[in-house]
Amino acid sequence: MTGIRRWALLAIGLAVVAIIGWQIVAVTLADRTAGRAPMQALRWRPDDPDALLALARQQLQAQDRTAAAASARAVLAQAPLQGEAFAILAQSTKQEGAGGRILALYRIAARRAPRDPVAHAWLADRAMQSGDYAGALLQIDLMYRVVPSVRPALLSALMAYTAIPGFADALVEALGHRPDWRSSVISALLTGTDQVVASRILGALQRQGGLEPSERQAWLANLMSQDRWGEAYARWVGALARKGNAVPAVYNGGFDTVPGEETTGFDWRVLRVPGVLLEFVHDPGAPGLAAHAMFLGRPVTQVNLEHPLLLGPGRYRLQVRMRAEDLRSSQGLAWTVTCRDQPKPLASSARIEGSFGWRELIMDLVVPAEDCAGQWLRLQNPAPPGWASTVSGSLWFDEVAIHDSNGLD
Repeated sequence: MTGIRRWALLAIGLAVVAIIGWQIVAVTLADRTAGRAPMQALRWRPDDPDALLALARQQLQAQDRTAAAASARAVLAQAPLQGEAFAILAQSTKQEGAGGRILALYRIAARRAPRDPVAHAWLADRAMQSGDYAGALLQIDLMYRVVPSVRPALLSALMAYTAIPGFADALVEALGHRPDWRSSVISALLTGTDQVVASRILGALQRQGGLEPSERQAWLANLMSQDRWGEAYARWVGALARKGNAVPAVYNGGFDTVPGEETTGFDWRVLRVPGVLLEFVHDPGAPGLAAHAMFLGRPVTQVNLEHPLLLGPGRYRLQVRMRAEDLRSSQGLAWTVTCRDQPKPLASSARIEGSFGWRELIMDLVVPAEDCAGQWLRLQNPAPPGWASTVSGSLWFDEVAIHDSNGLD
C-alpha cells in the first residue's frame, strides 16, 4: 500500500509539474505571438491580456467597434489598470450623446497609460476646441516628456496653433515656466515662415523678462539676418529704455561693459581675426577701460571688433580717442562706416600709424536717404589682401562716439 501511495503521489507530482510546465510554455508562446498574431496567442492562452489588447487594436483599425469594445473589456477583466484598453473603449463608443462618457474614459486612459499618446492627443484636441489652451498645452507637455517619438508632430502642431491669438498668449505663459520643449519651440519660431507671430511671442517673453540672453541674441541675430534691422533695433533698445538708460549711436563706446562673442543687438561684436590679440585694459590716459589691439606682424583685414549702427539719413561726426606704439603697416589703419550690404565705405578716417599719445580722431560722414538702412563701424586695414596687409605694433582706443552734425559747418 505504501508503494502504491508513493507511486500515486509521484504521478500527481509529475502531473502538477507537467501542468506548470505547460502553463509556462503557453505563456511564453503567447507572449511571443501576442503582438503580431493575437489570435494564435489566444489559442495558447485565451485570457492573455497582451494578446487581447493587440486583438482590440486590430478590431478597432478594422472599424469593428463592437468587437474592439468586447476585447477591451476582456483586457480589463484580466488587467484592470491597463490604460490603453480604456482608450480603445473610448474610441469604440459612438459619439452621439456620449461625450461625457468618452471624456471620462480618455481621462482614465491618460492617467493609467501616460506613455500612450492617443488619450493625451484626444484630450489636447478637445481642450483646443473648447478654447482651453492652457489645458491643451498641459497634455502636449505630458506627451513631449513621455513619448519622444511624437515630438516632431507635437512641434508642428504647436507652430500651427500659434496663429491663434489666445493660444499664443497661453504659449507665452507656458514657455515662461521653461518646459522641456522650450528651446525647440523658440528655434522653430526663429526659423519659421510667420515671423510676425514669432515676434509677438518672443516680444511678450522679453517684456516679462523671460528671454535668456542666448535666446535674445538668437532672436536679434535672426531679425538682422533678414534685413529687419529697424525691428531688431527697436526690440534691442526697448529693453534698455525700460531701464532708463540713454542709448547713444555707438552703444558702450567707452567699454564700460566688456564686449564678448555673446554680445547681442547693437553693441560691439568681438570677431576671431588671426594675427590680432584684443583685450580691454585700464590705461592712465583713459577714464575707464580701453580696447587694446596687439598686432602680431601678420596680414589682417581689420581689428577683431565691429559695431552695428542704425543711423538715419543725414550728416554725422565720428570721434575716437586713441594712442599707438610702433604701429606699422603699408597703408595704415582707418576707421570706416559702411552701409550694411555695400562693400564701399561711406567714409574713411585719416590713416593711423606710428607712435603717439592719447589724441582725438574726427571723421565726418553722410548717410544717404536710400539703400543704407543700417551700417557697420569698423577699424580696417585698407591695404590689399596678402603680405601688403601685414600689421605690427599696438593701438589703444576709447570713447568712441557718433554725433548728429546736421546744421554744423
